[in-house]
Amino acid sequence: MKASNHNSRIIIFALPIILALVSLGCQLSSILAESSSSAQFAPTRTPMPTFTPTAEGGAFVEVAPVNIEPDEAAAPQVQPAAEVTQPESVLPTPTVPPPTPAEPTATPTPEGVMVTVLQNMNVRSGPGTNYPVVGAGKVGQSTKVLGRNDDGTWLKIEYPSTDGAGWVFAELVQVTGDPQGVEIAQAPPPPPPTATPVPTEVPPTPIPEKKYQFTPTGWHASGNAAIVHFKGRIRDEQGNLVNGYSVLVDNWSWSVISHPSGASHHYPEKGDGEWDVVIANKDLGNGVGWWYLTVVRYDCADFLARFDAQCKQFTRLSEDVKIMVNWPDETIINADWVCHWDCDKGLYKDAFRR
Repeated sequence: MKASNHNSRIIIFALPIILALVSLGCQLSSILAESSSSAQFAPTRTPMPTFTPTAEGGAFVEVAPVNIEPDEAAAPQVQPAAEVTQPESVLPTPTVPPPTPAEPTATPTPEGVMVTVLQNMNVRSGPGTNYPVVGAGKVGQSTKVLGRNDDGTWLKIEYPSTDGAGWVFAELVQVTGDPQGVEIAQAPPPPPPTATPVPTEVPPTPIPEKKYQFTPTGWHASGNAAIVHFKGRIRDEQGNLVNGYSVLVDNWSWSVISHPSGASHHYPEKGDGEWDVVIANKDLGNGVGWWYLTVVRYDCADFLARFDAQCKQFTRLSEDVKIMVNWPDETIINADWVCHWDCDKGLYKDAFRR
């Protein structure tokens, strides 16, 4: 009994000590646990990459994984810029150079290209009025075209001349076929120009505002079915009639020069200042078409012995005035001229009187 009581006392006194020791141990364990917990690093989650949707038709960009060190975890992650895929460029189609044209070859004269003479006309040795006349073509005659000049204004035809050919002005003939289809014929060299005699007197300086010594004035037309008649009068600025000057009438194929204005011993019936040229139908068809009128000074030698209406030596003193002859209503052309200076320097001043 005493031993039991003694043990009970020991337990009673030891129990508070044991409880204090247990409590102290729990506290010490809690402190040690907190101290150990504060010394450990908390694990950090690597942030997931942000998904950026790609526009329809765009390219997808594949991003390689990035290893992040522990001290880089807090740094902001920079997303790589999306790569834009450029549309596939279209290469330009190479330009193929045009083929080099072959050297032109002369086109042979087509069969059936013919000319028919519309009015009596001259046939010349070359394409121009400066070439000599080799013959004449009469109304209604036809022949073959052998060639043409560069612009087709003159045609080379078969003609019984020295070389079996001649040239005619294209506007005075009717062409059957395409004249541009014939080959370009080589023209003979033009004849040397006729030397103009040097005047013995030096004419005074022309008035600056007047370019030509003679200018046209008072032109009109009337009809005569039988003839083509060019006529007129020449006066000075004061209205006085002027003698001694001629008028050239030319249609580029046939030309004639009038007797000088006023009377001479060749044509004593002419009045002062008068000039005229008469073309009968039998001489030049009906004479219709374009004509050129020009005042000239007759320069052929020995005028007193004879007058030559086909004289080619003259000095032009006015511009070429173009006029149309329409048959039968406008076949008489009245063309007056006015003289501005040297009006008394013609072949003669006073008309011839018997």
